[in-house]
Amino acid sequence: MVLKVKILGAGSIGNHHSHAARSLGWNVDLCDVNGEALKRAKEQIYPDRYGKWDDEIRLLIADEAPVGGYDFILIGTPPDSHMELAIKAVRENPRGVLVEKPLCRPDLEGLQELCELSEEKNVPVFVGYDHVVGDA
Repeated sequence: MVLKVKILGAGSIGNHHSHAARSLGWNVDLCDVNGEALKRAKEQIYPDRYGKWDDEIRLLIADEAPVGGYDFILIGTPPDSHMELAIKAVRENPRGVLVEKPLCRPDLEGLQELCELSEEKNVPVFVGYDHVVGDA
């Protein structure tokens, strides 16, 4: 079974997640609000790190990306956007959501809503990324 992942944020960590997911044979939609960030991922970041661009990665403007149908949603955007995006991601009902650290701002705004929604939907939310614990 091939898994499908949506990755939000085409910067450094988004490229790492894309490569890791592709190394596991997953289908990847790499999304960003900025078309230039997507272009930089394809033409510079990814090929500089991994030798060449992977044409199986689909690049999408975030607002145009499909909603729902993903096994996992990974969030690698600036920290101030994490809570809003995590809540939206859980509402898509994937098998899990990974949010890059830090999960939220120091005021914890949105955290209770995320926790309650995660429990209600039975969608686990993970924080951070550690290369030691993943096969990719």
